[in-house]
Amino acid sequence: MKSILRVIIFVPLALIILFFSMANRGSVRIGLDPFAPSDGSGPSFEAPIFLVVLASMAIGVLAGGISSWLGHLSVRRAAKIARAEARKTRVEIDKLRQQALASLPADKRVKSS
Repeated sequence: MKSILRVIIFVPLALIILFFSMANRGSVRIGLDPFAPSDGSGPSFEAPIFLVVLASMAIGVLAGGISSWLGHLSVRRAAKIARAEARKTRVEIDKLRQQALASLPADKRVKSS
């Protein structure tokens, strides 16, 4: 099911990116100094439009992922603490169960089993 869903989503997405790239092959000048005059005297380079757009999207997705990951640090920390407490509680329950069974008389242990 997951592989079919991936194909249904990623094949059209790849085709859209491919067609977008083919349609936008023209070059643009990318200026690296926002305060330089518009005559292009500052540091700059030329790149195809599709490369600029796709790189911008990739950087945005990466920045969003990092932001989301950092935003959920407290939730992951709380979940880690809860798992540790649950593990300790399970160990304590097992100890108490063994102690309770050990304190039962032998004839009651056989009946409860």
